[in-house]
Amino acid sequence: MSEEVQEEKKSGGKGLIIVLLVVVILLLVGIGVMAFLLLSGDKSGDNGSADTGLHGSAEHGSENGHADENSHAKEYSPKYKQFEPPAPESPPTYFTMEKFVVNFNGNGQAKFLAVDLKFMSYYPQVVGDAGEMEPLRPILKNDIERLLRNQSYNELSKADGPDKLRAEILDVTRKVLENHNIYPGLLEDVFMTRFVMQ
Repeated sequence: MSEEVQEEKKSGGKGLIIVLLVVVILLLVGIGVMAFLLLSGDKSGDNGSADTGLHGSAEHGSENGHADENSHAKEYSPKYKQFEPPAPESPPTYFTMEKFVVNFNGNGQAKFLAVDLKFMSYYPQVVGDAGEMEPLRPILKNDIERLLRNQSYNELSKADGPDKLRAEILDVTRKVLENHNIYPGLLEDVFMTRFVMQ
C-alpha cells in the first residue's frame, strides 16, 4: 500500500513539472512572437515613412508624413490642387488687393471705409504674381466689398473691431479659395496696411 502512495506522488510530481514546462515554453514562444511583431512593425513603419518621403510633394510633409516644425508645408486632402511645399527657410509671399473704398453704416460718425489688404502665404503658387489668387481677383473684390459694406461704425470703432474684420476677410477669402479647389489653409493671414473711416 505504501508503494502505491509513493508511485502516485512520483507521477503527480512529474505531471506538475510537465505543466510548468509547458507554461514556460508557451511564455517564451509568446514573448518571441511579440518581439518579432514589434521589430517587424518598426521596419514596416520605416518603409512607410520612406514611401511618404517619395511622395512628399503630394503629402506636403517631411519624411515621416508630418510637417516639420520649422517647415511651412501643409498637409491636406488630395481633393484640392497640390503644390510643391515651400522650403523651410522660405519667406512669406504677399498678394496685394487694390484699395477698397466703400460706403458703410457709419451711424452718423463716418460714411466711408477705406482698407488696403495684403494676403500672406508661404506658397507663392497661391499668392504670387501668377498665382492661383490672381484670376480670382474680381470674385475676391466683390465678396470683400460686400463684407465691408455690411460693417458698422459701432463695431469697427471698438478696440478689437479691426482684428475681427481681418478675421472675417480671411474667412471670406478662404471660402473663395475652397470653392475653386484650393486648400484654404494655404492662405496664412491677411494684413490691413490701411484702415480709415471718414
